[in-house]
Amino acid sequence: MIAFLLLTAATPVLSVPAAVLDDDRATLSGARLAWPEGTDLRLEDRGSELVVRSERAIGEDRIAAFREAAGAAIGELRWNDDSLVLRASPGWSMRWRRVGAVVIVAFGATAGDASADPTDPADDTHDVALAAIQADAAAGYPGRARRAAAMLAAADPADSQAARMLADTQVAAGDVRGAARGYRALRAQDRTARRTMAAAAGIASIGVTARDGSDLSQAEFGARIDAAIGDRLSAGGGVRNIASRVATLGPDEKVGETVIDASVAAALGDAVRLQLLASAALDDRVTGGGAKLTAGSPEAQVRATLLRHMPDYSTPAQVLAGGYLSRATAGITYRLTPGLVGQVDAGWNRYGLAGMAAASDTITASGGLDYTLRRQFPTLGLSYRFEAEYVERMRVDADGRALVSLATRENHTLQGVVGGLIGAVQLTGLAGWTVDRFGGDGPTASVGLAAPIGIAWRVEGGAGVTSVSRPGFSGTQLFARAQVSRALGDGK
Repeated sequence: MIAFLLLTAATPVLSVPAAVLDDDRATLSGARLAWPEGTDLRLEDRGSELVVRSERAIGEDRIAAFREAAGAAIGELRWNDDSLVLRASPGWSMRWRRVGAVVIVAFGATAGDASADPTDPADDTHDVALAAIQADAAAGYPGRARRAAAMLAAADPADSQAARMLADTQVAAGDVRGAARGYRALRAQDRTARRTMAAAAGIASIGVTARDGSDLSQAEFGARIDAAIGDRLSAGGGVRNIASRVATLGPDEKVGETVIDASVAAALGDAVRLQLLASAALDDRVTGGGAKLTAGSPEAQVRATLLRHMPDYSTPAQVLAGGYLSRATAGITYRLTPGLVGQVDAGWNRYGLAGMAAASDTITASGGLDYTLRRQFPTLGLSYRFEAEYVERMRVDADGRALVSLATRENHTLQGVVGGLIGAVQLTGLAGWTVDRFGGDGPTASVGLAAPIGIAWRVEGGAGVTSVSRPGFSGTQLFARAQVSRALGDGK
């Protein structure tokens, strides 16, 4: 559905010095849309509208200047980091020409005879609505795009274009089962649709995660199945084995723990999901439960988590004696601009040992900003992360030693991000530096990949080094993870 934005116009390119285009005295008639010098533009004239694809974003000041120059002649103007859609107001015509990275648009008043326009206004409105939905999705607003697509599809249930657009935006917004229903109704058989329909039935996965620190090293092996129950419910269960090595004054101690997990998730609305959790550590007889709630679309989402007495092996003391964690957190994610996303979370934590009262209490805070510099391959961006845990209370034993020893930490990490699709394989790389305000700094870098195999299978993996201090893990640590999953559906 986005293919029409990728078509190009065979337009001669004239090299004009940037100084000429920036000079208000330049004798170029018409309002100007000017991208950064050297930007590659691909244009399509659809008669009633102009679509421009670009490798870099147009500046807000350039948009403001174009609006001021064109005034009431602009009927529709939408843009994001890599596309722009322009349509003239009723009663106006427009002609355009490209000069380097500048598009000059000349508007002119037309006669009031509507019969002179052979284009059906309803068709134009429909096409503009589809283009606007595509622009929203490409700009990182899948929730807004989904709502607009739902309205367009509801206006004409026989409109297959709107129905397909709705299913595509539901995938982007995380509503896999809703999208699968739409694809089935359309009898879609492309790979995107078939993979979505297969995943809607549920996912089975096996994986391993390993982390190696100076005082504690762990490897976690897990298997899990999540299956759909009707249109709104899903249930899941899994088993994890956590193998730990704890550094002591004598020989290192090795401990293994087995944990059983279960969950039930319900879609309370198009953008509200509730998940109930339960876990039991078989070796330590620690059991717990909790709930997670998310509301909103990916570009504007709130979340809350409440956990009580969940098995936890974050610290050496909990590994050796068995441990649990109670937690309450709340957070929000919000897209500030098409290229900038922010998030913030705050919480309270209570660490304990099996069979004992609470040992340590902490307050946590985390947040971050992700800025996209380039959306074309390879994608480029900057990422800032703040992660802190402030110790409020620690119980001590008869010798004055903390039962669960924790240290206040406040990590600040700045990383560069590069990624992109090579065929169907998504590759991502991050590299940067971490500073802990309470002591210590070092590199943080990782590489990751995700690759679908056929319709039902998917492989994911990653590895790296981090200097973000965590409970039980201080200094620089190595980590790696791998997972193989299979959709439970047949893609039909």
